Amino acid sequence: MKNYIIYTILILSSFAVKAQQLGSSSLIYGTQLRQNPAFNAFGSDIIIDGYFRTQWIGFSGAPASGYLSAQYPFLSQNMGAGANLHFDNTGPITKVGLQLNYAYKLKELLRKRDQLSLGLSVDVQQYSFLGANQIVNDVNDPFYGMKESSFFPTMGIGAFYMSSTRMYKENVFFGGFSTNQVFATDVLVNNVDQNRERHYNAIIGGRFFNYNSFIEPMISANVVKPDIINVLYGVRYELESTFWAGLGYESAGLASFQGGVILTDLGADEDGTMRLGIMANTGVSSRVQKVGPSIEFYMSYAIKQ
Repeated sequence: MKNYIIYTILILSSFAVKAQQLGSSSLIYGTQLRQNPAFNAFGSDIIIDGYFRTQWIGFSGAPASGYLSAQYPFLSQNMGAGANLHFDNTGPITKVGLQLNYAYKLKELLRKRDQLSLGLSVDVQQYSFLGANQIVNDVNDPFYGMKESSFFPTMGIGAFYMSSTRMYKENVFFGGFSTNQVFATDVLVNNVDQNRERHYNAIIGGRFFNYNSFIEPMISANVVKPDIINVLYGVRYELESTFWAGLGYESAGLASFQGGVILTDLGADEDGTMRLGIMANTGVSSRVQKVGPSIEFYMSYAIKQ
């Protein structure tokens, strides 16, 4: 009965006009591309990365999401392109999609070595509802055994600015803004239209360098209309070619800690860098303490050009 009630709430929430329908952004390093296509291939490295997040540990059917992406910068054309295979699952609801990203880079607009990137994403998703294998009290319930699937396209746009692209060299200011589901078709599940709402994301922060390390404070916000707003506050410390660690807090009532290692000089030509990171968060407000902790994993491999 407990699972049935929660799943019903989740289903009704996903159909609601004002509900959050996309995975929220994360404070773990390297996942900005989830929200903003302008971050695609922002630097000069070829990047292959992956991300996985599981929430409410200990609860069967809890939300889980992740992606696997590739980013390639075309340096002479000042642009980058990439692809992102992603999934999002909550109980009987599963979304699997392929997102194609493109970014054009405008360099030295305000100062030497700065960069403004303008991004566009096109995403095709399969939205599925599988009511079988769910725990219910009444097997005649219309949700039990229902199986529906639908494809729908969507688009996103974004911009990201950084005052310098040089790592470990100087103080840096950065900021970005994106809108997802700028264009999206309705999704029909059991002959019910699910309206697709625009999701807005903004980020601002800086990096304060000292020799071969930096401290990075950052604030980001996710907005679905004015009704759903989640603000994330984070601070991260990184030591060049060694490790990073950080703390964070979300206005939804979650506190987090992240850490990771940086492995350099990998590959035959010793031009590869791998990052392995993990972040755990838990509820600190009374409204979210009972849902259980969450954990996130991030891995990337970058090749210098």
